[in-house]
Amino acid sequence: MHDLLKSLANWLGSTRLNVFFGTTDGLIATSQSIHILAISVVFGSGLMISLRLLGIGASGRTVSRLASTVIPWMWWALLALLFTGLVQTVSEPVRELGATAFWLKMGMLVCVLALNVWFGRTVRAHAATWDSAATRPASARVFAVVSLLLWVAIIVSGRIIAYTWQQ
Repeated sequence: MHDLLKSLANWLGSTRLNVFFGTTDGLIATSQSIHILAISVVFGSGLMISLRLLGIGASGRTVSRLASTVIPWMWWALLALLFTGLVQTVSEPVRELGATAFWLKMGMLVCVLALNVWFGRTVRAHAATWDSAATRPASARVFAVVSLLLWVAIIVSGRIIAYTWQQ
């Protein structure tokens, strides 16, 4: 692990918050459970949007209506992921910060969040264009595939953190 990251991880590991998280019965397990549930909401929402953009499923709803329904759920779940992820990082800073998979996950998360902000704004601004399969931009399919691949890669990266970290 890089010296700066090692110093940060060691400092986090010595904080009162780290001790509190580590000594509070059930806190880590609860945090991890909420993290998994929030991932399910985010991935499920992203999957519904992507499948709709690819012409699969939810054909009774327009893209703009589906997006306006599920995107708020995604943002709330992402807020839960941020909070529970911080709990996990402070609880086990060496494991989290010392894993290449953690940093890959964070990089992909920034990319997919930027894509989703773009998607939400674009669909709101041009709803009629996105709602009709005939006028939907070609970028819709690209967004759908890239978004799905990033979410799957983020989930896989999150799982392999536990198996790849180095002290």
